Amino acid sequence: MGRNNKPKGFSRGDDEEPMDIAKLRDGIKKTVFKNGIEFSLQTTSGKTVDGAKTWICPGCNISFGPGISHVVVWESALGVGKRRHFHNVCWQKFQGRLF
Repeated sequence: MGRNNKPKGFSRGDDEEPMDIAKLRDGIKKTVFKNGIEFSLQTTSGKTVDGAKTWICPGCNISFGPGISHVVVWESALGVGKRRHFHNVCWQKFQGRLF
């Protein structure tokens, strides 16, 4: 018979939810610098949006809605009230300021 290496009191816990990696990645906030400007950036899958909300990407001026993976960006000095929603590729190419 094999040895049990689990600590005493360990239970498998069938009532626990499985870990959702996409949910963990969604909303991770980080700070990035572009051309000496500090930006706060948050990733999102766009799936948690209520209703039929749409955004216009400042990088390409194309509107997109829920379910599209994108980044939410704001200049740290201006605050979250001036945030903008970018397509991932458009943010990578962006080199300006947000107003």
